[in-house]
Amino acid sequence: MKLYTDRQYIPQRIGGGVTYETKRWVVSGDYSWMQWSRNPSSITSVKYIDQHRGNVGVVYVTSPRKPHSTELMLGVGYSNSYILLKQGKMYNFDVSAGAAFPVRETVVSLGVTWRRQMNTRSNLMQESRLSLNLNVTFGEKLSRGKLY
Repeated sequence: MKLYTDRQYIPQRIGGGVTYETKRWVVSGDYSWMQWSRNPSSITSVKYIDQHRGNVGVVYVTSPRKPHSTELMLGVGYSNSYILLKQGKMYNFDVSAGAAFPVRETVVSLGVTWRRQMNTRSNLMQESRLSLNLNVTFGEKLSRGKLY
């Protein structure tokens, strides 16, 4: 039986955000920091560094006076990877867009996200990715009854 002797640290995370809301618009932004640099690496070409992540998003409500309204969403995010590979830093840039449609008590959301991974060295991996998302949130209509 082999015991694992390397110390692994749980990363510390600090973050915060702000939101501004009107009847038609919601604008929000957030920032988070995760301390990965305390983790040792058993591979010499890999080092862990602290991760910084920032996001900005906006939601537009099409009919704010209706209890169920279609919402259009757009977001942008930027972060660095917590892995330093061969002394090259990796960065991620995300753009997402979507819409949420109410269907009775249920909400159907459709979205698309494009992510580009960029690196400071051209011989490291570069990646672009497109994701399509479908989300269904089931709701339940609550009825109020009187007990006598």
